[in-house]
Amino acid sequence: MRLRPGCLVVLEGLDRSGKSTQVERLRALDWTAPSPAFTHMPSGLTALTESIYQLTEREQITSPLARQLLHMACHAENIAALADARLYNGVVLDRWWWSTVAYGWYGGSLADSGVSEAAFFGMIDAIWSSQLADLVFLFTTPYAHDDLNRDDVRRGYQQLAADHPSITVDVPPGTQDETTDFLLFRLADAGLLQ
Repeated sequence: MRLRPGCLVVLEGLDRSGKSTQVERLRALDWTAPSPAFTHMPSGLTALTESIYQLTEREQITSPLARQLLHMACHAENIAALADARLYNGVVLDRWWWSTVAYGWYGGSLADSGVSEAAFFGMIDAIWSSQLADLVFLFTTPYAHDDLNRDDVRRGYQQLAADHPSITVDVPPGTQDETTDFLLFRLADAGLLQ
């Protein structure tokens, strides 16, 4: 089994909904070389961005804008590495720019911080316009409570899915095995597995 070189597959959605578990399950499959590149945003593929991400997880950040700017800096720093990885492998990404929008814009009160929608989305577009996803698996059923999974964040993901219906696949609730099978079936159905 091989993920089509050049493709970008994203697992996106609410915290504690099984995304990272599924990334690890996909990583553990018997892939034909070259195996897909697996990474997480915003920690990414570089030591710098891993350090910045760990900082955002450890330190108290009182400004919603500062948190999102740090995340977007990691995204920007990783774009070249993602482009390189896509040349030879397919890439499986745990979180994309949709998390920045769902948690930062819809759930993070950035508009209250004086950030305009045009400025915020303009920065995202400047970073990500060269790295479009082939498929976004959207996980919206959390399996454990997380305070960050508010209704406004869920609405943000629903809006993003509505704005990008041709690439969005809603992941139904299920066991880990059922979910992995569902992902593989949908990847094959989309022509992304060779």
